[in-house]
Amino acid sequence: MKIGSASANEISRKSGVHRVSVYDALRGLAEKGLVSQITKANKMLFEAGTPKKIVDIIQAKEEQLAEAKQIIPELLLDFQMAKEKQEIHSFKGLAGIKTILKEMLNSKTEILDFGAEYKIKEYLPYDYPHWDKERVQKKIKMRIVANIKIKPVKIPLTKLKYVPSELNSSVSTYLFDGKVALIMWVENPLGILIEHKTVYESYQNYFKYLWKTAKK
Repeated sequence: MKIGSASANEISRKSGVHRVSVYDALRGLAEKGLVSQITKANKMLFEAGTPKKIVDIIQAKEEQLAEAKQIIPELLLDFQMAKEKQEIHSFKGLAGIKTILKEMLNSKTEILDFGAEYKIKEYLPYDYPHWDKERVQKKIKMRIVANIKIKPVKIPLTKLKYVPSELNSSVSTYLFDGKVALIMWVENPLGILIEHKTVYESYQNYFKYLWKTAKK
C-alpha cells in the first residue's frame, strides 16, 4: 500500500521476502481479493486492495464459525451414539425365537408388545403357555397393543388396547430392559434382538403413540 503499484521484484526488495515466496503470497492475496494486478509498459505490476476488504473476510469467517457451532450438538450426539453399546443379534428358526423369549423372562421392566399378536400361539402352541406362566410367576407386567379381532381376551398382569382389524402384521415387536426384539413370523421364523439406547427410545415413543391412540 505504501509504494503503490509495484513489481514482484520491488515488493521482494522492500519486504525482504524471497521473490518465489512473494509470488506465492501475491497469488493467495489475489484469490482473497486483497491484491489486483495490472500491466504497464509490458510490465506486470501489483496493487493492494482497500483494507475494508479485510473486514469483509473477517465477517465471512465469523459467519462460517457461527454455522459450524450450530452443528456441534448434532456431532456430539453422533459421537455419543458411536460410544454407546451397540449389539444386534439375529436368530433363525423356532429355537432362536425361544432364545429371545427366554431373554424376555429376565426383564426388570414391563414388556411392551405390538404387532403380530397371537402368532406366538400359532407357532409355539406348547411353549407359549409355559412362557406366560413363568412371566406371571416372575410378576413381569405387559402392555399390548393388539388387533381388535382378538377381542375379548384377558391375560394375567397385562393391559390391552386395540387397533382396527385392517392393521395386520406378521412381525411382533417387544420392548423390554432397553432392548428391542423383532420376531418375523414367516415360514422359518426370524428374530432380531437390538440393544441400543437410541433405537429403544425411538420404538418406545412409537409405542406410546400407539397406546395413546388405541382403544380399550
